[in-house]
Amino acid sequence: MKLRRVFPLVIGFVFVPAALMLAVGILILVYGSVARDYLFGGLIVALVVTTVAGTAATMAVLNREARVAKLQTDFVNKVSHDLRTPLTSIRMFVETLQLGRLQDPTKQNEALEIISEETTRLSALINRLLDWARMESGRRSYQLRQEPVEPIVDAALDAFAPQRLDQRVKVTRTVAAGLPPVMADRAALAEALLDLLNNAYKYTGGEEKRIEVRASREGPAVLLQVSDNGAGIPLREQKRIFDKFYRGSAPLLKSIEGTGLGLAMVKHIVAGHGGKVAVASELGKGATFTITLPAIEVP
Repeated sequence: MKLRRVFPLVIGFVFVPAALMLAVGILILVYGSVARDYLFGGLIVALVVTTVAGTAATMAVLNREARVAKLQTDFVNKVSHDLRTPLTSIRMFVETLQLGRLQDPTKQNEALEIISEETTRLSALINRLLDWARMESGRRSYQLRQEPVEPIVDAALDAFAPQRLDQRVKVTRTVAAGLPPVMADRAALAEALLDLLNNAYKYTGGEEKRIEVRASREGPAVLLQVSDNGAGIPLREQKRIFDKFYRGSAPLLKSIEGTGLGLAMVKHIVAGHGGKVAVASELGKGATFTITLPAIEVP
């Protein structure tokens, strides 16, 4: 039964009787004349308050579980679609080649190239799901060692190279001089930064995509930031975008490829480094994601 259908029943069978009992308890407390009346009235009020608070807490938990269940269903549907698309393409071109319908060597090479690209895409999606499964089960560990910040930023930008070939994309890199090192798993932290870059690329439209990567120091912390000139993120969604399976509610965002795991994985990786990730955004003014990591003071 959907929760919105349950709420009227809860109001009818819990809150209305509770309100009546509360009224009775208050009347007894107000007009009582002996200690027994005050005790009885206090017990009624306490019982009502406990019942209402417990019911409200239960409904809040059920509402949250229902929301998570819906997100999981949407996630499964999305992943199923993302897996089915490359598999269908691979099967179609394999069958075409097997039946000898492509006699032209150039066309055969094009078909093989498409099969290779779709296989790579499929492998990347499966690896991502496996990575998330390891994170969820606590089996993904990080080999933390003292690392300079600049090579981590450059590793993420190198992996982002295919998207930078898009002529609409302008990427700027700013790394402050003299940054202290951080305790990091270089590959994992570069992966988190790459996820933020890909996120900025996917959700930034218009004629020009402007993405800025910055590394700076703020007090005892090193900040890694990725900013874009996209549409921005509504305030009501800014706390939820790091939840697993969650994707923005705007219709345009629903049409963009993704599983809803990227930012949740970033949060997990950053937490594994003893840091935090946050977002600052205004509608129409883009978004800035900030990874905050403890700096290592080098004598």
